[in-house]
Formats: sequence, structure tokens, C-alpha cells
Amino acid sequence: MERVLAEEIRDFDTSLDRLWARQDLIVLATGTLLCLRSLYRRAQRIGALGRFRYAVLRAEDYVLGTAEEEIRRSVRAAAALPGARVIVLYLSCLDILTRPDFADMEQRLSAETGCIVRCFFRGPLAKADGITHETAEDILAALPPAVGAVTARAPLPPPMSDVAGAADFLHADGAATVLVTPSGCRNALARMDLLPAHTDVYALIPKAEDYIFGMEDTAAEEVGALAAKGQHREIRVLTSPVPAFMAMAAEPVLAAAEAYDCHAEACPMDGFRDAYAGAAGVERAMAEEAASMWREQGRTVLLLGYSPLLCGDAAQLTQACADLAASGYVLTGLRDTGGAQPALIWLLSAAGIPAATWLHEHCGIPIVRALPLGSVGWAAWRAELSACGVMPAPRAHRGEMPPVCTVTAAHRILIVADPIAASAVRRLLTSHGCSSPVCAAYAWSEETAALYRAAGTEGLHIVCTAEELRPLWEAADIVIADPALCSAMGDKVLLPLPSGLFSGRDAAGAGSGVLGANFAARLEEFFGNLDSSKILN
Repeated sequence: MERVLAEEIRDFDTSLDRLWARQDLIVLATGTLLCLRSLYRRAQRIGALGRFRYAVLRAEDYVLGTAEEEIRRSVRAAAALPGARVIVLYLSCLDILTRPDFADMEQRLSAETGCIVRCFFRGPLAKADGITHETAEDILAALPPAVGAVTARAPLPPPMSDVAGAADFLHADGAATVLVTPSGCRNALARMDLLPAHTDVYALIPKAEDYIFGMEDTAAEEVGALAAKGQHREIRVLTSPVPAFMAMAAEPVLAAAEAYDCHAEACPMDGFRDAYAGAAGVERAMAEEAASMWREQGRTVLLLGYSPLLCGDAAQLTQACADLAASGYVLTGLRDTGGAQPALIWLLSAAGIPAATWLHEHCGIPIVRALPLGSVGWAAWRAELSACGVMPAPRAHRGEMPPVCTVTAAHRILIVADPIAASAVRRLLTSHGCSSPVCAAYAWSEETAALYRAAGTEGLHIVCTAEELRPLWEAADIVIADPALCSAMGDKVLLPLPSGLFSGRDAAGAGSGVLGANFAARLEEFFGNLDSSKILN
């Protein structure tokens, strides 16, 4: 078992970096979000985003055998980029497991596209399959001299994966998260999506034969050894793409931990879904478990849909906690409800919708969706609480931004954020004279799109590709969004609202979040300096 800790990329002399040193070469990555996210980060750090593309694959593509056709389609799209002369397919573990016809892809796609197409085998499965593969140096040495350079805009950043979202949500004192994965899958967590303070994440160290005979024995042995140390009262096991594809049985792994009186649960993940889907799944399961232990009515407000990476700094909730406490209520999470059923649910993001919906349907707990952003937000929040029987005392709230000038009211504003956050921002802007701000949310999959639709944000545009977002982006004079989107969508007058979904832990520091001090300061700075038309970073 190996502890996974937050780290920065320091070594820029890997095979991948050497491939990107050639300016007319595009690296096309295949596989799951866990793979794609780490590669995107490396391309970003060395200035190669325009020469990076990824194939959007689903778990069912590998199960049904349609992954190869999607990869071929992605090669054709990459070959059409201006300046592209070489496409290197950066294969994933699942590609090596499922064995599409690599030689045929190279031959046919090279002839069809006019680009040189080569497959690059990498990772632990490439080393374990017993076949000699070309190194990056071999591939580069066999290519003709470079001509020109790729001139293309970056792709949209792959969002945080379900594994990373679940790991962030599950963090708790005395609990450990164990990731069952090949070694490469840890990189996205370590380099982007793991907060430095979260030192309770561990990764399995598979043996070569585990990819043939299954990972159950190794996983049980290592999880049991971790539980035997007596440092954790709870262990959550997260599976990643390879063990999910191999249908790893969780029972012997959980039994190994429980033999040492350590509570253990399996949280099935496949790495293809995004962080919203991952966090939503584990929170829904925890809600059902918690509800089974409620025996009385309590004076608590249950916060759902919150994790540091998805929502930002917990300090943004301080004033709301104080207002609830003044009315005799405590803001709590699912782990802290005890035996008492909460009086109501406060939904902070779309990730909490499945748990909130289940608790509302089965326990009759009312749901509050308003966020106290600005004076109009506080009024809406108090009104929803009051309708549910919770009466926070009215008070004066500081930090309101100045009225919007008339020129601002004529500007077209696009908000790209979680639907609940976007609704709060739109309410605030509208109350200050901005006419009809447009709200959009980025969904990696239909599962996440369904979460967004269930948020009930009126007029929400759910976009799944850069092509779907681009008309909204280009029509806007001002964009409120994560700055990470600008590399793909182009520069705009931007009011930055970073999100862990794209920017990982870079978006989750002190003052972060839609209710945080950073965004409040940006609002005042933005509307006070609109005429400068600067991008605010």
C-alpha cells in the first residue's frame, strides 16, 4: 500500500515530454478521465495544450467493442487540425487489455488522413504484457524531419474524475480511502485533485500477475495490512477503470479490513464519470445509511452537495452557520446527524441532488436551494428557510457590491458554473440591473446532465462539448467562469469563478467558492473597473 500525497510536476523529461518537443506532432490520449486529466495537466505545464487531444470514451465503449471506432474518429479529427503531420495514440491500460487492431489503425488511418499515425504503449500493462513495444525515442527516430507546427486552440479541460470527487467527498478524520488502480491513475489525484491536507488516501500496488488472475488477493492482503495498523476506524475502497473492467469482487477485500474491526465499504467507480457523478453516488448511499438510524426529529440543517473541491472553502459557510445557530439550529453533514432526522436540507450543489431527492421522498425532509449571495441572496435564503419552519433572525450583511452602472446593464453576461451557484449569481446580477444573464453548466456525461436538469435552474444551457459552449461564449460580452476554460474558448472580459471540476485544488484555497471572500472581492473590483476591459485573474 502506498500513500498518495499532493505533489507538483517537476520532471519534464518523460517520454510524453519528448514526444511533445516535436511541434508538428499531436498526442491523442485514450482512456478514462483519470488518464486524460493527468495528461492535460502535463501539457498545460509545458505549453503543449494545442498539441494535445483526447478521445471521449465511455465504459460501454469498451464493453460493447465500440471504443476502437471512437478512437479512429478522434484520430481523423486530430489530423484535421492545422499543422498536424504526426498523430501519436497514447494508449490506455484498457486499450492494451481489450486489444483493438493497433497495426490496422496505424496503417489505415495514416493512409486516410495523410498524417503519420503511431501507437505508443505505456503504463504498467504495457510492461506486463510481455511484448516489446516502440519507445518514444524509437517513434521519433523513424519520423521524417518536422515541418511547421500545429496551430490549434486547446481542448476543453477534462473534468475531475468520479474517483477524485468521491475521494474528496469521503475525507474524514479516522477514515482512509484506498484506490485500487494501476500506478498511473494516481497521478491526476496527486498532481491536481488531492488537497495537501488530505493525507488519508492510499493506493494499491498491483503485481503483474494481478492483471491476469485478478486483483482480489493483492487488494485483500494490502487492505488488511492497512487495517491491522489500527489507525483507521473506516476504510472506503474505490475501484478505478482496470479493476472495474475486470469485475473485481469487493467482498474479500472488505472482509480483510473487517477482520481487524475496521468498518469497510466499497464505492464502485470506473474512472469514466466525472466528480459530480462520483460525489453524488457516495452521498446518496450515505444518506440511505444515515436515514436508517434516525429515531427522532432534530434541530439540524443537513448540508448536501458540499465538498472542498467542488464547492470551495468551508469558511464561506461561516455566516450562514451563525445565522442558523442564532435560531437554534446546527448546520451538519451526513456523518454528524446522530440519531436525529434533520429539519431540512440545504443543497449547495447539484452533486447533492440524488441524496436530497431520496431523503425528501422517503423522509419528507424539505429542501432549500437558495444561496446567500449578496443581500438579495440572503433574503431568498431566509425566505426558503422560513417556508420550511426555520426562522433565522434578519440582520444586516456586509460586502454588497455597488449598484451596476447603466452601461453594464446593456452587456450580455454568461455564467458557467454549477446550476445552483449560477442561479445565485444570476439573481444577484439581475437585482443590480443586469438584464437576462445566461446560465450554462458543463456536463461530461448524460448522468451529470441529468443532475443539472434536476437542479431546476430556469433557462439553463447544459453543454457537453466546446462546440456547444462556443456560441454562448462568443455571444457574451462578459463571462463569469473558471479561467481554465479560456485556453479552449478564447479570452473574454472575465470575472473568475474557479471550480475544482476544472482547476482541481487550485480552485479550493482560502476564500474560494461562490460565497467566498475571493468572489465577493472580484464582484466589487469587476463592476468598479468594467471600462478597463481587463481579464481579471
